Amino acid sequence: MIPIAASAIVTHLVAGADLQAAIEAAPEGSTITLASGSYAGPVHVDRAVTIEAEPGAELVGGGKGTVLTVDAADVTLRGLTVSGSGSDGNKDDAGVQVNGDRFHVLGVHVRDVNIGIDIHGADHGEVGGCDVHGRSELPMGLRGDGLRLWEAQDDQIIDNRLDGVRDVVVWYSSGNLIAANTVSGARYGTHLMHADKNLVAMNHYDNDVVGIFVMYSEGARLFGNTVVGANGSAGMGFGFKESDDLGVIGNRLLSSTTGLYLDGTPHRIGGDAAFIGNLLAYDATGVRIHEAQPGAHFGANDFHEDTVPVAVDGRLDDSAVVFEGNRWSDYAGYDLDDDGFGDLPYEVRSLSGSLQARHPDLAFFSGTPAAELLDLFAKAFPMFAPPAVARDLRPRWS
Repeated sequence: MIPIAASAIVTHLVAGADLQAAIEAAPEGSTITLASGSYAGPVHVDRAVTIEAEPGAELVGGGKGTVLTVDAADVTLRGLTVSGSGSDGNKDDAGVQVNGDRFHVLGVHVRDVNIGIDIHGADHGEVGGCDVHGRSELPMGLRGDGLRLWEAQDDQIIDNRLDGVRDVVVWYSSGNLIAANTVSGARYGTHLMHADKNLVAMNHYDNDVVGIFVMYSEGARLFGNTVVGANGSAGMGFGFKESDDLGVIGNRLLSSTTGLYLDGTPHRIGGDAAFIGNLLAYDATGVRIHEAQPGAHFGANDFHEDTVPVAVDGRLDDSAVVFEGNRWSDYAGYDLDDDGFGDLPYEVRSLSGSLQARHPDLAFFSGTPAAELLDLFAKAFPMFAPPAVARDLRPRWS
């Protein structure tokens, strides 16, 4: 008699069946399929099984604790809707919490939960094609995180959609890929802290307070992301605090209060941060630099119609951060030798912009005749012109 492989065992459940009992009875490697309808949580998965759901199958937590907890490795969740977690932030109530390695959370829909999907110390797994809808009726600070990686390494977070959540968090987690996700209406679209060598690529951030913020991290690579409408007094497309070995390439930072913010970055002596080929357009401030450190380089970027292209908080030092070969939409020079680069340096030297950088409330007067008159006055009387906060010796002409 030929034994049946455990992976060939499939258990079919109808709506209302006891999912927890089915898991406890399932052999390792087996599959449990859920027909359309409601199933009661919370549920705990302690063995390597696959749980597949037909459209309309929903696991309902009843407002207490975490709805679905995975403590085993090699678990797959596919197509399930999860709702109704508790609201206790101290206990990290979540829709789905994964603690086992080599997990697959695919096409899962999460709603009405505190934390959406919580990857806690689980490595070499994937979250793909999931939808997380936060409790958007709550103030932003009281919502839970939409997706959280905590001490999680080498995971892939791809093609997910999150809205109305607080943050997408990547803390103490290294070597992860966060790609092709859409985050809207959040506080932090993606927040990296003590998280080294993560790749954040091709994501879309819409009307979040902050698109991507990187803190105390090394080796982050940000490629091909788009941030639109990061507004409000704290609004920014990208922010970097005390981080090193950064590669920020080919991103689009549009219509935000601040396109890109640097605070003590690079941080180490000899550290570096490269910002190459990015578009910063229609931002109130294109780049804001706080506590400028040597080692940051901006090249081949396009600064298009930013009200203030570059602002520096505190000590003005136009040599700490290098700008070279960027396109500036307000460049007033010329290219007589037709080599594609301006023959005169570009300098950020605006009296109204300098005042606005130091006193953001003055942005109300941006673009008004009063602001234009102030800049004309500074040009007519150079002794009143502010020092250059940025200088590009080879501005791109076209």
